[in-house]
Amino acid sequence: MGASVQLAIQNNLNASIRDIALNLCAATGAKACYLTLRERPGAYPRFIGAAGVHGDPPDWNDIGGAHILRQIGYGGTMVMPDCMTSAMALSLSSGGRDVGVAILLFDGEPPSVSDTMVAAARLAAQAIDASWQLAMLHDQAEQIAERTRLREIQLSRNLIRGVIDSVPMGLVLIDPTGYVLAANRALAGRFGLEPAMLVGRFYDDVLGAWSESAASRTFVERQPQRLRRTLQRPGSSDALIEIASFPLFDAAGAVYQVVEVWEDITERVALQTQLVRAEKLAAIGHLAASIAHEVGNPLQAIQGFLALFLEQCAPETPNQHFLRLAEEEIERIVRVLERLRDLYRPRADVFTNVDVNELIESVLLLTGKQLERSRIRVVRELTPNLPTIQGVADQLKQVLLNLVLNAAEAMPNGGILHVQTHRAHLASGQEAIAIAITDTGVGIPPEQLTRIFDGLHTTKERGMGLGLYTSKAIVERHLGSISVQSIPGEGTTFEIMVPIRHKESRHEATGENPGR
Repeated sequence: MGASVQLAIQNNLNASIRDIALNLCAATGAKACYLTLRERPGAYPRFIGAAGVHGDPPDWNDIGGAHILRQIGYGGTMVMPDCMTSAMALSLSSGGRDVGVAILLFDGEPPSVSDTMVAAARLAAQAIDASWQLAMLHDQAEQIAERTRLREIQLSRNLIRGVIDSVPMGLVLIDPTGYVLAANRALAGRFGLEPAMLVGRFYDDVLGAWSESAASRTFVERQPQRLRRTLQRPGSSDALIEIASFPLFDAAGAVYQVVEVWEDITERVALQTQLVRAEKLAAIGHLAASIAHEVGNPLQAIQGFLALFLEQCAPETPNQHFLRLAEEEIERIVRVLERLRDLYRPRADVFTNVDVNELIESVLLLTGKQLERSRIRVVRELTPNLPTIQGVADQLKQVLLNLVLNAAEAMPNGGILHVQTHRAHLASGQEAIAIAITDTGVGIPPEQLTRIFDGLHTTKERGMGLGLYTSKAIVERHLGSISVQSIPGEGTTFEIMVPIRHKESRHEATGENPGR
């Protein structure tokens, strides 16, 4: 039996033990009575209290109570060692249950067991048994209440754990020495662990440098701290994490624990950067449109005067050839100004059938001399008889020209330019024509790849960062995709995929009106 049960029994019995013992003394003529309790069937009786007619009797151990009980059992008698006192064992039974034994001490010879003694023993047994049952019921009630409290605590813990684990941000509780006291699933998952695997480990072992952490600063400065750090993500780009730490104070006002909150702000920062870049591009487009407008007005006047002059000149007029060249160059300037306006006000595109292989050959013809001077050998792998695509030939030529010239710049010491076409499928499953342009140049650093198509992002000294940005926009207007793979020191491959589709379906998909 547990200590709590014994204590409960003793507390309930103490109030009546002395009265029960005195009643037995009065009924039997004994000078002292010692009561024992059998807590369960077969158990050895345990001493629970005593009373004497002339005050407190000698201690149970002093009289050798356990020895007397072993000698006379549950109904015998014996003469005590002083030869002046005798002892009698009187069994205590209630409702057929053996409750215990009463040891009675007498001066001289013990009396014979009488009906009065038996009746008094029965009453004593009933009183002891009632106290015992009450104590047992009290203990059972306490056990039920304790189990209920433990179950409620466990349910509360499970609820709190569930709430904490459902939070998408990482949470970690740290003590002043830098050891992890608790962590949620979001934080542990960043390191490929279960929350329990973080508990008890030092901050340095998993989470990073303790001396540079937000938590360590909070313990020193007693104020919330905030910092950013970069975490490597296997098979993906790095994650930008913002870590905020908050102090927990004890009753004395000391910081005894710190909570760190880890939030992945990679997408948020990227979106903010993209919005800023979009605003800059809009400003550049607006400026370009303004410049095109201001330059276009006097240019139209010059163009008009030149046309009038040419009409009035005879065919044999000297230097008329140069005037024609001037007219062509002015028309080229007009087209450049139109492209500047397109940065701010994209025009409606007219899509026609485009032969991809022919388009590539025209681009390679335009760049042939430059590639030759740069000691770049062109390798063609163009699949014959490819179906035509629906597109704007000038725009697609602009994309290919940009990629070829970029490849040439990436091979300052010469190299190989590999151009390939073949049938493929977009991620949606739609059939497409793929164009791959591969160089053997310097390659692109991994940290640049994620931003390479962003506007105003360039690694060139004289570049504006609009070439690939514009190329991506053109390809997407053709409902296609453009991707890049690069290995620093080995080379780069750009792949364009444009769907094979009829002009009507292109207009339906984009809502464009070609006649507009």
